[in-house]
Amino acid sequence: MMHYKWASFIFVLILLGSCIKPFNPDVNAEAINKYVVEGSVSSIEGWQNVSVSIASDVSRAEYIPVNICELTIIDDLGQDFPLTQYEDGEYRVWMNNNELIPGRSFKISVLLPNGEILESRFDEMPSGPEEIGDVYFEMEDIPTNDPEYTLHGIQMYTDFSADEMDSKFYRWKLTETWEYHSEYPIEYYYDETGLHHVFPPDYSFMYCWRTMIVNDIYTLATNNLSENALDRYPLNYIGNNTYRLKILYSLLIEQIALSENAYYYWDKLRLNISQEGELYTSQPLAIKGNLTNVNTPEKEVLGFFQANNVSKKRVFVWPVDELELDLQTVCVINELRPNIGYLEIPASEYPAYVYSVNSIPTLNTMINDCVLCPVLGGVTNKPDYWPY
Repeated sequence: MMHYKWASFIFVLILLGSCIKPFNPDVNAEAINKYVVEGSVSSIEGWQNVSVSIASDVSRAEYIPVNICELTIIDDLGQDFPLTQYEDGEYRVWMNNNELIPGRSFKISVLLPNGEILESRFDEMPSGPEEIGDVYFEMEDIPTNDPEYTLHGIQMYTDFSADEMDSKFYRWKLTETWEYHSEYPIEYYYDETGLHHVFPPDYSFMYCWRTMIVNDIYTLATNNLSENALDRYPLNYIGNNTYRLKILYSLLIEQIALSENAYYYWDKLRLNISQEGELYTSQPLAIKGNLTNVNTPEKEVLGFFQANNVSKKRVFVWPVDELELDLQTVCVINELRPNIGYLEIPASEYPAYVYSVNSIPTLNTMINDCVLCPVLGGVTNKPDYWPY
């Protein structure tokens, strides 16, 4: 499981070439070995998740889970909701609708294996819109570092609108899924026992779906606007140089109403990861949240525990006729020497998939990308929500 723990990763070094001296951020050693607690209570009935980890070294960004903790969510009525561990560093508890009411406040208490207690301040669950406004895209071009190359693509937008009594502070979490195909089915392959013919051809590894969280942070505060609304709020951009838009693309939008304190935490993270330099792109530094070490208050605790009001919406984007895709070929076909043939294939490449023409095998092999779509990161199980 991949963990996206912004606060637990101090900095990742990016090397841009051997002729450029690598940038080494001067991060105080005290920034590592700090506990990181991240999680939330959502207005949606279901599992409420909290993670406990240790911030990693600047030179070795990694997720360092803390196990065998005792976690309890506490509301402002004095009700306790104990969490259970289900993965390394990951804890959860199921909460019902009648326990997740806007206006109620929640905090987290963490008893560490060494006896220390980490505790957050109460965070009030705000009210927010039950539905997300229109989500749509517009064709847009983006300049690149190469003055001769402009990226073409689509910019996703949403029209935001909330009641005046709703929260004035929001962020959006985006999860994208797209369908992609391998170039060919499996029809012939060669291994230590010779050439094999698969009939009928095996199409089971030809159709895949890949799901990823969009790592960018999207925040909005309307407290200084004339109304609690904003048209054309920009979400993610999808360029024409990706397979996302070739067949069918889906975007799950989670619109999250926040407390003011939670908003400023996320907005600091957004500003941190959006600042780009000429030599490197920054990633989130350790940002102070709303947690304290009860036993030793001078020991800083990273992360934020929050109460969210969440609305969800899924949209689909079919191929855009006006957008010409500029895709790199992932399928490579290699020609074997006629006097050696299949014996040229090393055993380390078995099974080697053989390219065929009109169901007749040739003296050409294909890399796995040509016939096994999962090697590109997706799965062959079609999502339940896919429209066909």
